[in-house]
Amino acid sequence: MTRAGRPKPVSPHALGAIAVLIGLGWSLRTTLVGGPPLHWLVAPLALFVLGPRWAAVAVVGGAAFAAAVETMPWAALPMAVLVDGWLPIAVAWGWLKLVERRLPAHLFVYLFVAVFAGTLLAALAGGAVERVLHDLGSVRAAAPEWWVALLILADGEAVTTGFVVTGLAVFRPDWIQTFDPDRYLRRPGPRD
Repeated sequence: MTRAGRPKPVSPHALGAIAVLIGLGWSLRTTLVGGPPLHWLVAPLALFVLGPRWAAVAVVGGAAFAAAVETMPWAALPMAVLVDGWLPIAVAWGWLKLVERRLPAHLFVYLFVAVFAGTLLAALAGGAVERVLHDLGSVRAAAPEWWVALLILADGEAVTTGFVVTGLAVFRPDWIQTFDPDRYLRRPGPRD
């Protein structure tokens, strides 16, 4: 957001690139011990770069991309958008707002607590809901090792999202919708 409260403009190229990244992340799936498929969500990254509204649009585009390349059936698209896209966006957005309200406006708080921890929580929430839905519709529940695999994947996604957002915050802070340089990069001292 800008200082006046208006959102920064989102480039259509950034929106398309992140939609393709989401589609690729959802296309690279693996199934472990009979559980639901595990894959990168990329939705939290979309949230931090595009903001919540455009991230939701990018998720729909990414899901359509994954279905078009036939790694996901078209019938599974609505549930995938909800569970793998909009739920993680909502969790990461809620976490970001909580962090902004409760913790000091500091670059490291934004990067480590809001982005890294928010992505980790979002990926775990999406995976947990997907696992519960899978177990409800399945005759046999997935093995407990699936949770370990989800934790490893969620941690990897959180680290990767943290790296990307850190790089953008350093070199192109104006490309990140949820990053306000005036808030996070101001010099210490008395406030005006």
